[in-house]
Amino acid sequence: MSDLHLWHSTELGKLRRDMEELFESFVRDFCSPVDLRLLRCDPAVRIVSEGDTIIVTAQIPNLDPKSLKVTVSGNVLSITGEKVEEEKAEQHFSISRQGFSSAVRLPCQVDAQQVRAHYAKGELRVFLPKKTARSAVRLNMDRFKHERGEDE
Repeated sequence: MSDLHLWHSTELGKLRRDMEELFESFVRDFCSPVDLRLLRCDPAVRIVSEGDTIIVTAQIPNLDPKSLKVTVSGNVLSITGEKVEEEKAEQHFSISRQGFSSAVRLPCQVDAQQVRAHYAKGELRVFLPKKTARSAVRLNMDRFKHERGEDE
């Protein structure tokens, strides 16, 4: 008899939540609030398909727009950049730089040459035109040999 036990998705979901909770408690106990911010630097990303365009919205406050890089490769959109935060007090001045990177799989192929992006008020919007589908080609079957390889 085998000792193999198949896990159900509910069990795997509970295991994942338990592991995340364990990690969160570890981080809370041993890391400063600044360390916690560095661990969570992925932007919130939303993908919407509207007609012939896919619109990707990313919430990235305090971003240095010059550091922003958006690339498309196949059906994957990558966003990288750097957040810069300055803290000034009477006796000290500090600058923290926080790099981030996010990649999202797009629901279809897009025309990478026609991609447009706009960043304002902490929100990046990327407009990706969908590639036009190739039209179907109808073949005239009487020009081809049948399965047996004979012409009629």
